[in-house]
Amino acid sequence: MKQYFEIVDVTAREVVGLKFEPTVEVEITLDDETVGRASVPSGMKNAREVSIAVDNVNMEISEAILAMNALDQPSIDRLLLEIDGTDNASRLGANALMAVSLACAKAAAESSGLSLYNYIGGVNAKMIPDMTDAGEALCLSDFPTLTQFLNAAATEKKDRKKLVISAGDGEAEDSVLADLGVALNAEGIVSSSPAVYNELMRIEEELFDVPEYPEQ
Repeated sequence: MKQYFEIVDVTAREVVGLKFEPTVEVEITLDDETVGRASVPSGMKNAREVSIAVDNVNMEISEAILAMNALDQPSIDRLLLEIDGTDNASRLGANALMAVSLACAKAAAESSGLSLYNYIGGVNAKMIPDMTDAGEALCLSDFPTLTQFLNAAATEKKDRKKLVISAGDGEAEDSVLADLGVALNAEGIVSSSPAVYNELMRIEEELFDVPEYPEQ
């Protein structure tokens, strides 16, 4: 199996979320022409902030991660934090960093021939979270990289023995929360996105549906 999938292109654009707030979408292209695309909750006040975040991805972040191995998520995420250089990822924007981080993971999973939930969670990713609108949730938008979110989720699950996740305010039209919920064996997902719900149903079919054969 190939061990190095080189990042050859990084592109960001402005899109809108479920409530039509502007946010950032990032596409990562690998040397095998696989493309990973991700958008995240905006967390931004206006279109100007989004425009700045898009420029940050297309210029500074792109230059930094080109030629890196998409399979090496920890190194990518560590570099994103290093080039930002602030405690809260405020210089380049936590939303911009997370969109890049997730897009890298999606591209790596696709190139590896795996679903995103299997790529992140391995063979133990088998539990379908029930969609919920209650309970304290771990928000994806509170973290600037996928690695940090996964580490926090592991700690949360260990300490509380129950994990509920959400995208956060200004949710984007991205189904990644479904894959993350299954990968982490989360007990619940807080989301208003039809894309998340639909993806959970697809994953449930993949994991549990057994074809029915007529009796002989």
